[in-house]
Amino acid sequence: MCSLMKLLSTNRQFVKKRLSFSAICVGGMLLLGACHPTASNTAGVSVEKMEGFPSADTCFVKGVSALYAGVCDGQLIMAGGCNFPHVPVADGGKKVYYDGIYAASLSDDATLQWEEIGLLPEASAYGVTIPTDKGLVCVGGNTATRSLSEVFVLSLQNGGAMMDTLPSLPVTIDNMAGALLENTIYIVGGNVNGVPSSSVYSLQLDNLAEGWKEEVSVPGNPRVQPVCAAQGGKLYVWGGFSTAGEGREATLSVDGYAYTPSTKEWKQVATPTDETGTAVSLGGGVALPLGEDAILCAGGVNKDIFLQALQGIHKGKEYLTRPVEWYQFNRKLLKYDIQNDQWTVLGDYEQGARAGAAMVSDGSSYYIINGELKPGIRTKDINRIKFK
Repeated sequence: MCSLMKLLSTNRQFVKKRLSFSAICVGGMLLLGACHPTASNTAGVSVEKMEGFPSADTCFVKGVSALYAGVCDGQLIMAGGCNFPHVPVADGGKKVYYDGIYAASLSDDATLQWEEIGLLPEASAYGVTIPTDKGLVCVGGNTATRSLSEVFVLSLQNGGAMMDTLPSLPVTIDNMAGALLENTIYIVGGNVNGVPSSSVYSLQLDNLAEGWKEEVSVPGNPRVQPVCAAQGGKLYVWGGFSTAGEGREATLSVDGYAYTPSTKEWKQVATPTDETGTAVSLGGGVALPLGEDAILCAGGVNKDIFLQALQGIHKGKEYLTRPVEWYQFNRKLLKYDIQNDQWTVLGDYEQGARAGAAMVSDGSSYYIINGELKPGIRTKDINRIKFK
């Protein structure tokens, strides 16, 4: 852990904070961003664009992906993230990482007033944010030069950001997913020590001395950028991909599994599908609990086009410079019913078609924050989803 993190953690006790259900699933994959108006539909869903975004940094203001985010004490928190602010990735542009921590009060109003409240220990992205009663636990990720094993909890004190260290992961992990089940954090998939993985690690927050434990891996192929949510005493995981390497072919997964911690068993669950029954890839998308018996999911790559990109059929500038419509990524807002093992399409929304976006909740509304519109191109849009 860097010296700044050690300094922040010295002689400091965790401050208990009331947090709503929130999480982040990050990714670098590329989602469709075609024009589609804000709308409500028969499922009782409304989506509205929020106004206001941090403006002091002219590079950050272009929008980022793979940021850390959550809701704490009625404040929407954004931290870190990355983008290509100067030269597009298709032209060899350099990815820039950020360390700013920003907060804005949430209300019924659709305007956000942002304030910078602190800095991350390092400019970073591609980690996981987990809400707990101690604060927003930020796990792993990477910087411009390395993958991370560090873990810390971010909370608010006197209008500023406070950070305390937690036990570090036994490995470096980035581009993973995670969730809080009861009082245990679970981290799923991602690049583990730089290698695509389906590994699962857990940390009991009421027994930190034991540190992180390795759980039973998710069945099947490695899962970089999966989605994950905890509901009904189980951990649910869908999607993810793996690049080729070490004698392994490139893969893209659409299937899903549920993990029961008491038995340490995985059971296959229904694959996400659209209205026609066609499988939907959620890799690079987002997922959060919805009510007491459902999971809300958005985003995800087109399973065929992205797999062809992983296989090298689409590559280089030819792949990176296509119009956004060409990528055909998931615009469906989906609900998974855990009792009936069934998917429902809640509507078709451009606002959810992002890669590396964050989705967080204050307990009544869901916020989809930034993400990619197409290869290397981010948006600063923040959209609020409400259920009537």
